[in-house]
Amino acid sequence: MNRVDEILALIRHVPPFPKVAERVMTLLRDPEVTARQLAEVIQYDQAITANVLKICNAAYFGLPRKVNSLDEGLVVIGHDILKDIIIASSSARFYQGKVGAGYGLEQGDMWRHSVATGIMAKLLVRHISEVDQGSAFTAALLHDIGKRFLSGFVADDFEQIVEKVTRENCSFVAAEQEILGIDHAVLGGMILEKWEFDQQLIDAVREHHNAMALEGAPLTALVALSNSLVISIGIGVGDDGLASELRGDGLKRFGITMEMLQLCMADLLTELDRAQELLNI
Repeated sequence: MNRVDEILALIRHVPPFPKVAERVMTLLRDPEVTARQLAEVIQYDQAITANVLKICNAAYFGLPRKVNSLDEGLVVIGHDILKDIIIASSSARFYQGKVGAGYGLEQGDMWRHSVATGIMAKLLVRHISEVDQGSAFTAALLHDIGKRFLSGFVADDFEQIVEKVTRENCSFVAAEQEILGIDHAVLGGMILEKWEFDQQLIDAVREHHNAMALEGAPLTALVALSNSLVISIGIGVGDDGLASELRGDGLKRFGITMEMLQLCMADLLTELDRAQELLNI
């Protein structure tokens, strides 16, 4: 079995995305769904139930009163916030431990980077009417899921990857592709495909390191830009560093200016301080 076949064999063993989360997301597509219907599904996943209550009472969501029951929480938080909680709660389990060690990331760094990218996407999506907030947060939160499963292989061939980056002045992700036969973005897209996510989310994860991503589909452009901005302010920067590049004038079609980007980057730091409960689930 060659290197890429060994990596692709991982896909068969990737744990499924929690079925409870999938069921809740399906229910949330119905604007008439009730809190009772949602609670009946969520209650069967203890981790999600606990996190819904924990995050309901987090400063980040600024609810007017303390929530003590699942039913009450679901009434108070609303569908949009519930989507974010369900996705974050279900995703966090994949980022536990030193899952980014191959990239030189310490324990918790990959999750912090993922949450920051999700928050950045929610800040930027205000300017991109073609993308809904739920898809923005979900795709951005999961954009580096491929690193979770590629990390060990990167560690094994790290010297070769870095040598290629240095010698050819190429991106880290291009060196991954050359040395390993696949990069973490493509692998991430395959994982989301296994989890049966919508195609636009699969594409956004797979293409987030494409140099022309800003010219691509709106969600792809949003995830790529969010990731780039979060890295640029030093959140979750590993050994792959800033070795990626975005080209083109894609932001002009959304009317996004440098001033808007700078405001979003400043707001991100404030939002991260308020999102400590989200970072610690």
